[in-house]
Amino acid sequence: MSLFQLLAYFSPLLLGFGIPAALALTAGQPPKRRAIAAGSVAGGVLVLLLLASFTDSPKLWFPLTVLLISVGLFIAGLYLLLESARAPRELSQIVCGLVLCALMSTLFWTGPLIRAVADRGASGESIYRRISVSLDLNPLFVTAYSIFDVDLLHKIHFYKMGMADFQHGTPAWGVSSAGFAVAGLVLASVAVGLRRAFKP
Repeated sequence: MSLFQLLAYFSPLLLGFGIPAALALTAGQPPKRRAIAAGSVAGGVLVLLLLASFTDSPKLWFPLTVLLISVGLFIAGLYLLLESARAPRELSQIVCGLVLCALMSTLFWTGPLIRAVADRGASGESIYRRISVSLDLNPLFVTAYSIFDVDLLHKIHFYKMGMADFQHGTPAWGVSSAGFAVAGLVLASVAVGLRRAFKP
């Protein structure tokens, strides 16, 4: 595995912990300054990936950038929603980190559930849909399948989960990116509404 791929797989976690930290540090400051702080975190990660891409395949940097920006928007929207609901900064950061970790590990916690449903005689279409959704929501698998063309489910560590035994769709970075971005914008919009509702 190249350095570019390794950094790409870890980048969602860097954003998931870095962006909430930047927003927490700039709490109470003007929105523009907060946006710059969060954008600086994302920008730093993307520049690092750009430099690393020259050791592998620079053309893959663009789709990866789109995916990571959308994930960053989702995490920022979630943090702002928690902040608008008057959750403590520390709790908001923890929740954002846990949510991203849950997304990055969908196959680990949904795998046993899907296997149990399969053992109870669920239809192939139902199993296909559940596995496909688990992959679509997972930035790690979206990056592997859709950007690097790597079938992680047949790699030894993931093959043990048994999901490769079932048919499933493959994630597309464009679809997943759009989903994360829309979710982030919706969360941010709700956050603005809450802020106005709680405003004295």
